[in-house]
Amino acid sequence: MDSMGLGMLAEQLGELKLGELLDTPPPGLDEAIAISKVMQFLESKEYSAFSRIVFDTAPTGHTLRLLSLPDFLDASIGKMMKLKKKITSATSALKSMFNKGEPQQDDASDKLEQLRERMAKVRDLFRDSETTEFIIVTIPTVMAINESSRLCASLKKETVSVRKLIVNQILPPSTSECKFCVMRRKDQMRALETITKDPELASLKIIQAPLVDVEIRGVAGLKFMGDMVWK
Repeated sequence: MDSMGLGMLAEQLGELKLGELLDTPPPGLDEAIAISKVMQFLESKEYSAFSRIVFDTAPTGHTLRLLSLPDFLDASIGKMMKLKKKITSATSALKSMFNKGEPQQDDASDKLEQLRERMAKVRDLFRDSETTEFIIVTIPTVMAINESSRLCASLKKETVSVRKLIVNQILPPSTSECKFCVMRRKDQMRALETITKDPELASLKIIQAPLVDVEIRGVAGLKFMGDMVWK
């Protein structure tokens, strides 16, 4: 192995920035691995009783990274596997020169390949409209709705099925003299009007969830909220 070949390998290792990847995993990695773990559970008969699983994703930017992560990891792991083969070949050549025998094989490649396969399954799950649907949840403000529009466009670009938009915290009509309530209600109605004119959101089924006076938590609270939203 000449110095030029070793130099090129060192340069390629530097370009991969493996240290940075390990120190600061890309956003969405934890969620993607969690989803792939749930998929493993689904393959077990023990969990066959569940008909629906809901993932509460992070805010827009993080979610978009989650959706693009499987493709990113597939490409990155592919490069790492090719480079590892080159390094293994170089190591074997060096060891043979010094009569050290064959290098010991580890399971790093197998683990990388397993991760690659699991992320591919997550990617396919995201894009399977028969089994997966992404439901956007927003609040009735112009800023939040604009962000939801951007999310919807990105989801469609990733061929992820989107059919519903839930608008949360809607104030009910009021006959009271509360000026704040009246103005807030008018502001919410103006925000809802922008949905009907938005090229990304207008085609979705709009579901309005009312603002309630208690914190929604626990099974009873979720059932109460679900009965209002999915009535």
